[in-house]
Amino acid sequence: MLTGVAETIKKYKMLNPGERVCVALSGGADSVSLLLALRELGYRVFAVHVNHNLRGEESDRDERFCRELCQRLGVTLFCESVDVAGYCRMCRVSTEEGARKLRYQEIENHLDGCRLATAHSLNDCFETMLFNLVRGCGISGITGIPAVRGNIVRPLIRTTRAQIEEYLSGLGQEYVTDSTNLVDDCSRNIIRLNVIPQLLRINPSLYKTYLKTLEIFEGADRYIDSKSSALLDSGFDGGGYRLSGCEDFILGEALVKLARMNGVEPSHEKIDGMRELCKRDGRINLRSGVYVRGESGKISFESDAALEDIFVKTDLKGKITVGRYTVEFTEISQFKPSVYNKQELKYFINPERVVGDTVIRSYLGNEKIRLLGRGFTSTVKKLLADIPPRERKQALVIADEEGAIFVQGFGVAERVAACTDTGDSGSDENSVSAVKIDIF
Repeated sequence: MLTGVAETIKKYKMLNPGERVCVALSGGADSVSLLLALRELGYRVFAVHVNHNLRGEESDRDERFCRELCQRLGVTLFCESVDVAGYCRMCRVSTEEGARKLRYQEIENHLDGCRLATAHSLNDCFETMLFNLVRGCGISGITGIPAVRGNIVRPLIRTTRAQIEEYLSGLGQEYVTDSTNLVDDCSRNIIRLNVIPQLLRINPSLYKTYLKTLEIFEGADRYIDSKSSALLDSGFDGGGYRLSGCEDFILGEALVKLARMNGVEPSHEKIDGMRELCKRDGRINLRSGVYVRGESGKISFESDAALEDIFVKTDLKGKITVGRYTVEFTEISQFKPSVYNKQELKYFINPERVVGDTVIRSYLGNEKIRLLGRGFTSTVKKLLADIPPRERKQALVIADEEGAIFVQGFGVAERVAACTDTGDSGSDENSVSAVKIDIF
């Protein structure tokens, strides 16, 4: 298994040799094997365990197991406790969604610029693909779980559960089992417990076959991603986009990118509505406070947060005029954090950690960012609270497909920073590239 994990890390450029990395540790077979494998491969690991308090004594048992395991291994462990049930009632979201959001939120508080390794396996990827297919999805949905997304890496994503269990058995390493995964009372469990076993009866080499198919779909996904980005580049027209003359599936992916850059994960219905606005005048509400307007064949985004909405696509290179400001991106091929003070380091990003396309835009009323060196997550609106209203509404935000990565006057998000607030770039200084952001 170790060889396969090492090859996956290398293939997807997940980690630099000896890099410090955080492991999301549940105590289950997957996360335990990930912790042991990364440690054995020479990475400087630490772990975070989040107790969801959903399974009573079993949840506490998992936490105890993680504490004992990390103590025995000499691995630093941070344990956090969250009220998932209360959060889900208050926010009216599913237990799965609420648990995932709170889990990542708590883990993020400990990253300090490090990458996060999660233990999703090939089995999880296949399960997610089936789940997406049942609900309806595009090519990216068929590829399942991405190997890398922003600062999150998944070294086990091409490793099967059988290989994981064999690895742990060889080490004599125990793990805990979440009893809720053994009951077919939700869609994912039905797929895992009932559907996949039947597919394995048809094809015992199911996962091997899926790996080959996955490579084909990943290639198709890269092609669509490239074409949709090119469409956005060529279609940009003064604060909006004229998107035409392309295949419908390319247009759809371009619209998904635009929605994500504006802080929205769009439904199929919203994407269909945006397609219509490429051909006719009108306006639709993507979500509270965010709108798409179609006018004379051009679509643009509006928000309640800004009097003068700004939306300019950028490749994080050169100079660009945005409203009354000039935004300058300076590429530094051999970035040395020790040359700069802490305040200056807040204006450097690592372009490899940016997810998808990027834009310069007005801030959105409810979007959040965890700034480098702050140690907590805050809304952009709260950051700008002390700025006069009109100045506030003209403040610039740079965002990728996962949200804000830079706020004018405050600096970069921790997840894309070129180094930690202590000046640690996480690898050999001479091998690090960075982009400095200046607004004047």
